[in-house]
Amino acid sequence: MKIQLVLMASGFGRRFGSHKLEALIHGRPLYTYGMKSLCQAAQAFLPCSGIDCQVTVVTAHAAIASACRTPEVEVLWNSQAEEGMAASLRCAVQAHGEADAWAFFPADQPLLTAETITDFLQQFLASGAALGCMHNGERRCSPAIFRRPYGPGLLALRGDTGGRQFLRNPQTWVYHPKEKSELFDMDCQNDFIFLNKLYDNRI
Repeated sequence: MKIQLVLMASGFGRRFGSHKLEALIHGRPLYTYGMKSLCQAAQAFLPCSGIDCQVTVVTAHAAIASACRTPEVEVLWNSQAEEGMAASLRCAVQAHGEADAWAFFPADQPLLTAETITDFLQQFLASGAALGCMHNGERRCSPAIFRRPYGPGLLALRGDTGGRQFLRNPQTWVYHPKEKSELFDMDCQNDFIFLNKLYDNRI
């Protein structure tokens, strides 16, 4: 069973007012938090489990591409990033059409832990569902995971809506994290201030 864990790091932060993915949260670029959690989650699945989790970063930013490219992490260049979220999904599916499932993670959710990601993946596989997502207490949201039958649909997506249209399916498996705050995403300057204060108080 091969699951491609995809960190979507192509955004330009228009609502934030600048390139938010490289904004420093407690001294570290925003995207590095999600990157670390994904790598830790991938390592939680031992080879003997029969589950092969591989980490891919889809980006349109040279600094992120350079920093993330390691033996454990693949970097895909998103030449159509200006289109929006759908381009990131297509980029990953085109590169890994052989995967049994693709799990997509926004790069602006720094509070999402490796433990929650691992539990999400394990429960999704046990459910037997074809697609799944998390729930933030108000609505279905990313991260989301799609099995191979959804490949053609993901490749047909256009614009900035991502796979949201598929998640409205009543058969979508939904995961409720123990701490809904893990799904907090940084969209604006107030979010940036909040996150820095949060990490400062954790010292």
